[in-house]
Amino acid sequence: MVKNIKISPIPISFILLRICRVHFVYIAVYLLSIIIFDSWNLLSHEAVLQRWTLAGSLLVVNTVIWYLCKLKFKNQNIYKILLVCLIVADILFAAVNVYWQRGMASKSVALFVVPIVSAALVRSRSLLLATASLSIAAYSVAAVRYFFDNYGQGLRVELYGEVAFYSAFIFVIAGLLMISFRSAPD
Repeated sequence: MVKNIKISPIPISFILLRICRVHFVYIAVYLLSIIIFDSWNLLSHEAVLQRWTLAGSLLVVNTVIWYLCKLKFKNQNIYKILLVCLIVADILFAAVNVYWQRGMASKSVALFVVPIVSAALVRSRSLLLATASLSIAAYSVAAVRYFFDNYGQGLRVELYGEVAFYSAFIFVIAGLLMISFRSAPD
């Protein structure tokens, strides 16, 4: 007969520390892409400066959170607050990239997966759904704002169709990640 073995939950401080470490790689790859695009003159000097500044800002936020994780606070709620701060920074990072890369035509919508997966790692449905909702709000604001700031680069039906599709897609990703939150029935 096999005994039921309970696995102890992973502390949020451990998860957040690992998320921060992966973010260092994420930011480095983002900066590398800027270097590659700039070396082929695919970005204007202003775009390089804007994106480099944005990446530097995310690096500062990530580094501060990583350092605070190393301090070993007794109150676990501090780590939850730090995680939410990192998730919000990721959402803003993705939204600004969407705006700078032509709104609804942007490939940077994929960057919204980073905060969603980060939220899923702590296995909190409410945090995951809040992150998905904030991601949808940020994406839709960035896409709609770009559309009306640069009117005539697309059709309204295309704009609203893209916003609806990516909003649904973000919720599908969140829903698929929530499947792993439950244990299988006996």
